[in-house]
Amino acid sequence: MAGSEHVGHGTRPAVQASLPDGYDVLTAGDGGPWARRLVLVWVVAVAFVATTFCPVAPALATTPRAIKTAAPRTEATAAPRTSGTAAPRTSGTASPHPGAVPAAHPKPAWQVAWGSAMAWGYGVASDATVRELVTPGVGGEAVRVRISNAFGDRPLVVGAATVGDSLGGAAVMAGTLRPLSFGGHLGVTVPAGQYAYSDPVALKVSAGQTLAVSLWENGTDLVSVHPCCSGTAPVSYFTPNGGGNLTASPDGQGLTVASQWPRWVDALDVLRSGPGSIVVLGDSITDGYNTTTNWVRVLQGRVDKLPPAEQRAVVNEGITANALTSYVPTDSTTGGGPSGLSRLAPDALDQAGVSEVVVFLGTNDLWFGATASQLIAGYRQLIAQARRAGVRVVGVTLLPRSAGHWPWSALKQEELERVDRWILTSKAFQGVIDLAPVVADVYNGACEPWVMFPPYDSGDHLHPDAAGQVAMANAVNPAVLGLPPLPDAPALVAVTPTHGCLGAP
Repeated sequence: MAGSEHVGHGTRPAVQASLPDGYDVLTAGDGGPWARRLVLVWVVAVAFVATTFCPVAPALATTPRAIKTAAPRTEATAAPRTSGTAAPRTSGTASPHPGAVPAAHPKPAWQVAWGSAMAWGYGVASDATVRELVTPGVGGEAVRVRISNAFGDRPLVVGAATVGDSLGGAAVMAGTLRPLSFGGHLGVTVPAGQYAYSDPVALKVSAGQTLAVSLWENGTDLVSVHPCCSGTAPVSYFTPNGGGNLTASPDGQGLTVASQWPRWVDALDVLRSGPGSIVVLGDSITDGYNTTTNWVRVLQGRVDKLPPAEQRAVVNEGITANALTSYVPTDSTTGGGPSGLSRLAPDALDQAGVSEVVVFLGTNDLWFGATASQLIAGYRQLIAQARRAGVRVVGVTLLPRSAGHWPWSALKQEELERVDRWILTSKAFQGVIDLAPVVADVYNGACEPWVMFPPYDSGDHLHPDAAGQVAMANAVNPAVLGLPPLPDAPALVAVTPTHGCLGAP
């Protein structure tokens, strides 16, 4: 299949790539006989939402549901790659800044419960159905879906869409499929570079319950994707181009292509009462590169042990190879994508019900040549932007790294350690999670905090393996995020801190 010619916003370079033969989309229109039969179902569903959630009717009316323009992609400085970093100790400290976390909402409100940051345009789809698996971190009484055409090179024509309970793989539990509407229509055209929210669907969902969101692309468009995680199970199933509208298919037998890369669906909101969502803006370490899990997923598992009223969604908005201050000019197979500064609004601040943003970016900036001063200036800019939006910002220290799959010099290590000292001591952030010493080689008699602990190293001296990711999640101080005490996840490696190293007794 031919690759793309042009990607979304004018500031983004074109990305050429291909999908397995046949990735397609349907044309607009009424969606065919099946869609017409769903009109009555949609009317009943909307009526149920209106009557069941009448206390929040004004919120439903004022929350954006149709087209939303993407935030301008204004780039900043430098240019990095993968992820990793160095220095300090312990899990994290809460800033004395008041208002750690807002009180629970007295009435149900929309909160983002799952997300996947789009990073590239990859492959051309035409008359195809895609089914995306999404797992919300918290439950709610209703759901809505956000569709991204951030990297499309033309309007994305969604001819039909559904949501239902996943049975695993491409299958959906019979009887649970609900049509998604957009401003009362069973379809929507999303301009290039923009987003669209579906109307609410009266579908009760629990934390950790996987839903299947299906879209029929009834046109031709460059597909917005999230390149991710070859070691994990597929989360996207789709037809070849010309596969037609299979959004109402429970067995999904025609969805013959499986992928670990999410497509088009970039957020799921739930209607609930409770404290706000936590969004993690990160790179490949957060994305779970070169491992089978990631620390955000493990942290969400810890949070899910709380009573439902105290649970919060921890939304992973990591992009492999992402940098805070600059667009990463890699390619669609390695990630990169818009800078953290330019995607802060669409991936975090513009999401519903967000109370905290955790920033775990910077190692790629240094790898591509940014100085510590440039990176710190980027942090300050991000903090100011988030505070203007009324959102708390929590910083994370960069992890120790050394030369391996990617070169790394003593000078870069010095810059990294300077950045970590600033994160820990500047009080610029409203809280700090100190993960650098957690994965450093400071256990079982060793004391080399500038490199990664071998049992936590995935092998490239940059990305933690599953044991390292679990250790990071367990080291997060819940108080920094306004959470009550949390149970630990089972450790995958037993360690003993080295006496006298980094202050260990």
